[in-house]
Order: sequence, then C-alpha cells, then structure tokens
Amino acid sequence: MSNLMKSLTDELTTVAGVASAVSRHALSYGIDINPICKALGIDPAIFDSLTARISLDRLCRLLEACAVLADDDAFGLRCSERFAAGSTGSFGYGLLAAPTVRDFIDFMKEHFAYVTHTSHFKLDIDERFARMSWTFAPVIAKRDQYVDMWAAILIARLRDIVAAQTEIVEVDLERPRPHNAQIFRSMMTKKVSFGCKLNEIRIPVALMSIRNPRGDEKLFNLMDIQCRSMRPSENRLEISFVEQVRKQMMLRISDPAVSLRDIAQYFGISERTFQRRLSEHNTSLNEIRDDVRREISHQLLTESDLPISEICYRLGYSAPSAFTRSVTRWFGTTPRLLREQRND
Repeated sequence: MSNLMKSLTDELTTVAGVASAVSRHALSYGIDINPICKALGIDPAIFDSLTARISLDRLCRLLEACAVLADDDAFGLRCSERFAAGSTGSFGYGLLAAPTVRDFIDFMKEHFAYVTHTSHFKLDIDERFARMSWTFAPVIAKRDQYVDMWAAILIARLRDIVAAQTEIVEVDLERPRPHNAQIFRSMMTKKVSFGCKLNEIRIPVALMSIRNPRGDEKLFNLMDIQCRSMRPSENRLEISFVEQVRKQMMLRISDPAVSLRDIAQYFGISERTFQRRLSEHNTSLNEIRDDVRREISHQLLTESDLPISEICYRLGYSAPSAFTRSVTRWFGTTPRLLREQRND
C-alpha cells in the first residue's frame, strides 16, 4: 500500500461516539476489545467522547474482528441495540430534535459528511420517496458491520418520529445477504435488500410532514450550527497537486462517470486550467485513474477476501471482463491467479 493510500485510510474518519456500544456488546460474547484496539492503534476511551473522531478504516477493522470472534455476521447491527441516542454528539442530538421528518432528512443531507467520510452521498426526492444513498472509498475494504450499525442507528432515530410507520421505509445494503436476514428486518424494516450497488434509505414522501413528538426547534438549530463548525477540514498544502488529484480519484473511483469536470470543480478551477496543470506534471486524469485502479486492485486482490466481482464494481468497471483485461495488462496475470499467488 502506498504512503498516500495509508494516509488516506486514516484521514477518512467518523465520529468516535458511534462506537460507544461496541465494547459493551462485545462483552456479551465474552470478547475483550482492548487487545484488538491495541493492535489497531485505537484508544477505546475515545468512544465515550462526543466530539472526537476516529479512523474509519480502524473502526471497520475492529467491528469485523468482533464479528468473526463472535461468529455473528449481525454483530454491528446488534450493537445498535445498546447504542444510547445522542452518543454521536451534535449530530445525534440534531436527529433527536428534528421538528419533522423533512427536517430529519435535510439534517442528514447537510451533515452526513460531518458524521462520517463517504466517497458518495446523495439525496434525491421524487413523487414517491426521499432517497438517501451513500458508499465509501474502496480502500476501506471491509465495512459491512459498520454500515449495518449506522443504518440501524439511523432507522432507530427515524422510528422515534414515525413509530410503526417505519415499516414502509425501504433499506438497501451493499453487504452480502447475512445468515439471518430476519434479524435485519426485525431491527430495521421489513423491506431490506442485500447485495445492492449502494447503501440507500428510501423514506416515503407521505411521512415527511410528520412532526417529531420530541422535536425542539431551538436545539435543532443549535446542533445544525455545531455540526457545520465541527466538519473536518482538509489541508491541501501538505501534498502536491498531483497527489491531491490522486486522493480525490481514490475517493471517487467507484463512480464510472466521474469526469475531469467533476475533479476540476473540487479544486475550483476550469477544466482547461486543470488539464494544463496536469500536463505540466506530464500526466492526465486518465493516467491517474488507471494508476489508482492498479494500486487499489492489487491491494484488494492480495490483502482482502472481497469477491472479484465486488472489486470490479468498486473500481468503477462496468463488466468483470474489462477489469480482467486491465489486471492482465498491469500484472501479466488474471485477477484469480494474482489472488492465488499471495498464498504461494
């Protein structure tokens, strides 16, 4: 893994309080998370903070390790049962205080980037649903337990407002179908699908005007201000322009439609200026994309057990055959054989 990729995995963070229930839940299986945290470079005391942040990659690794030790692929989901509302600080209290479902949705749109780094978050509202979809950078190899935990927490907060009508909410999860899908439908909603391209929560438009019995407009507005003030900032001066472009491409490589215009807009410059600056460094966006795909594919093929089809999708390929051709061009062998070589 390159230094930039290692740096990126720790730069992608989430609010530490989302893990506040992990230790208690792990103990119910007889698991002491302290040795795992030590190996991962995590101080478990940080989970009790309302403002601290933690590496998303390290937290995902902790949750996946606990799921393996507990022999429970719903470990992250069940963690949400022990989660105390408000443990994520201003984000959690904002959801609790949202005056209406529409305010809840708008708050999510504005502050999902504060509460957890994603490579994609989008809110679309049509005549039927408010659709919130999100995913994460492909360098976060295993994140099923983390996604399960977050989705269950969000649905629980929505249930505080709409009660039994949560059952008409629909949830898509990227993760493979679990051994016990019924526990997901019991804790989230009956309409849960697995193996989807993106994580998505679809809230029927008919619910948007429902008022929160615990809504508090003043507290809600205060939490909105606090979340805005606490968003993690980026220091672009620490790395070169090309490395900044590589970083953005690493984050957005799953999107096959990401364009020169999209990346140029991030830097606040025109497409022509962006192309000229890349040319000055003897490279292009397509060359950077290809290099990033090569690096991430090698990492995921040799350091993870993700299905090859999943790696193909995470790298923005439309078909496994195109991914196979690229891997053969880069490494002189197929994805399957490259994965087998790691055990030689």
